[in-house]
Amino acid sequence: MLMEKYQSLIDLANQLGVSGLDVREDDGVLKVDGVAGSAEAKQQLWDEYGRLDPNFRSGDVVMNISAPEGGSSSSSGSGSTYTVQSGDSLSKIGSQYGVSWQKIFEANRDKLDDPDKIQPGQELTIPQG
Repeated sequence: MLMEKYQSLIDLANQLGVSGLDVREDDGVLKVDGVAGSAEAKQQLWDEYGRLDPNFRSGDVVMNISAPEGGSSSSSGSGSTYTVQSGDSLSKIGSQYGVSWQKIFEANRDKLDDPDKIQPGQELTIPQG
C-alpha cells in the first residue's frame, strides 16, 4: 500500500503545515498536492521523497507541491509550477492540468530545447488553460 510506504512523507507534509494537502492513491500512484509555506519546506518534502525512493525510480508518487517564490516576482501568478517525476511526459503533465503539451513547452522554452527531453526534478511552469 503506497500510503504506508510514504507515511513519513505524508507526516512531514502535515508537520510542515502544507496547506490544501491532498493525498490520494490513483491507479497505483500516490498523488500529493498542496502548498508549502516556504521553498525550504518544499525542499524538505523532496528530500524525504528522495530518501524513501532513491533516484525516484519507483515512479509511484506524483508530488505537486508549490511554494511561494522568493525575491521579486516578475510573474503575474498566471499558472503554477510542477516538478517533473520519473515517467512523466509533457502530454501526461498537460492532461493533469487541462493544458496542451505545446503550451507547457512554449511556457518553458527557457528551460527546454526538446519537448521529448524532460528530466525528473525539473521545475516547469504550467500555464493556465
